[in-house]
Formats: sequence, structure tokens, C-alpha cells
Amino acid sequence: MRRLQYATAIVGLGALVFTGSAQACSCVPLRSGEAMQRADAAISGWLLEVVPQNRLLAVYRYRVRRVYKSGNGIRRGQIVSVRGARSAAACGLPRQTGRRYGLLLSWQRGAWTSGLCALLRRQKCAS
Repeated sequence: MRRLQYATAIVGLGALVFTGSAQACSCVPLRSGEAMQRADAAISGWLLEVVPQNRLLAVYRYRVRRVYKSGNGIRRGQIVSVRGARSAAACGLPRQTGRRYGLLLSWQRGAWTSGLCALLRRQKCAS
């Protein structure tokens, strides 16, 4: 009986490990004002490079174009390094260099962090 319980537990844990990596990113919708309030900083900037750190994480380097909410002295023209997941399936940031992105940033463990769910999108305005 005990062997059956151990075998069931091992199979169950193995299934969790493999399905966790296959899940797609999903974001909890927040009103833009609430999201901005929760963020430690908000910027738009040009993605300069993506530097892989390991199999799961990367550092995204942006040249700040505009500061919407300043945090830790972020200024226009500064290069900011942002930690995030490498994969879009794990809510990683877009990887296309030379493009401008708007980001909500969090300050965690001495570094800026962000993810796909923290992208700022332009609103289309009716004229």
C-alpha cells in the first residue's frame, strides 16, 4: 500500500513539473490607474539588448525615453536594466530590439523587474 502511495505521489509531482512549463502567460486585468499606483516606476524606452542570465531569466536593457512615474532616480536618457523571464510563455518581455516599449516596473531585491503583464499600451484616441 505504501509503495502505491509513493508511486502516485511521484507521478503527480512529475506531472506538475512538466505542465508548469507548458502553461501560457495569463494576466490579471487591472485598471490603468490602479496598475500605475502599484508600480514602483513607469517608463517608456528603447530596448537595446536582451542578456540571458540562465535558462529562465534575462536582463532587458532599455534607454529611457520618458518617465511617467519616477523611482530610484530614473531619468530620461539613462540606461535601465530590467530583470524578467526569458520566455513569453512565462510572461517574459518582448525581445525585439530597437523598438520602444512602455513598462511598469517593480523594485525587488535590489533590481528592477517587469513582465509581459506590465506593458503599457497606447490608447487610441478618437479625434
